[in-house]
Amino acid sequence: MTRVRPWANCAALCLVAALGPAVAAGQELPPEVQVDLYLVRAERHIQNQDWAAALEALDIVLLLQADQGMETPSQLWFTHARAALEAGFPDTAITSATRYLQEVGREGQDYQSALVILDEAMSRAQGDPAPAPREPDPASSSEPARVAEPARAANPVPAAESEPAVEPAGPTGGLTVLFPLVAMNASTMAFTTSGPGTIGASQVIGVGGGFGVAFPVSGRYGVQIGAQFAQKGAGMTLSVGDVAANADVTFENVDFTALARISVLPAANLPLYTLIGPYASFELDCRLVLDASAGTGRFTSSDDCRNANIDTQLIDFGVTGGVGIEVGTGETRITAGLLYSHGIQDIDKYVGDTARHRVLNIHAGVARTF
Repeated sequence: MTRVRPWANCAALCLVAALGPAVAAGQELPPEVQVDLYLVRAERHIQNQDWAAALEALDIVLLLQADQGMETPSQLWFTHARAALEAGFPDTAITSATRYLQEVGREGQDYQSALVILDEAMSRAQGDPAPAPREPDPASSSEPARVAEPARAANPVPAAESEPAVEPAGPTGGLTVLFPLVAMNASTMAFTTSGPGTIGASQVIGVGGGFGVAFPVSGRYGVQIGAQFAQKGAGMTLSVGDVAANADVTFENVDFTALARISVLPAANLPLYTLIGPYASFELDCRLVLDASAGTGRFTSSDDCRNANIDTQLIDFGVTGGVGIEVGTGETRITAGLLYSHGIQDIDKYVGDTARHRVLNIHAGVARTF
């Protein structure tokens, strides 16, 4: 089944808020009337062969229907596919034509025409690397939206880690437990997209906490494993043409790390370590907050990412590196560290667009050697 691009919905919601008087002005027209209005507008643009404008209007129709729980007629997917192909967005045409064919099968009145559109779109997609496209993609579960998509986020988001360097500064050099550990995460996300819109990513601050266990292997070398709760995400400025809006996406994850620990300054009371290794992260929750304005109208929304059509991978992984330090003598010491996590996994399930975590983690706690 097809899915809506996870981040396209942000731009789509902003367009609904900023484009078109019926939506931007507030609640003046019922959702069903707004849908009819944009359908009339799309038909007018189609007759004038202004395919980009027609596609924009159809995108808003799909979004309104999904947001209000209205059923999307199968024929609308065909019209959307045709407009997308004519406007120069073959990937979007493939998604919508596929949705139409899935729903009507061989009995659809435009079955043959849909096959022609799908074949042409696939040929174009394979032949050219899509010209500055913005692909909205109708969601498989009736939650579409094809509006411009985050173009590439300069900075991007996070995968936090919270393991301070740990190496007992005591005489025994045995197993060391780091608990409790408290952390602060400065995170962002790295985006790429085939869409025409742009996204400027900024950092968000989150908290974390967990524990670590370190044990020596040989000489200066050891291993540190750990787990922590981590808040991650990114602040985004979405730009689609002359429309701009702000959006924040925040995640709550449980991160697990397995890090090599290397002693670089074996001073008795100031052991310093470097840490490097992989991490795996499991998403517990995700929320999206949108804030857009156009003229005197304003649109705000806060919802669970799934309800907002942001479909992400629940498991993330990447690499982590940094330094840790312990202060004090004896079996119990103060520990602190700085870790940077670079997400490798693309958490955006939409093919063609990517979103990856970037997290700077600062942590402190207690290290006790046993």
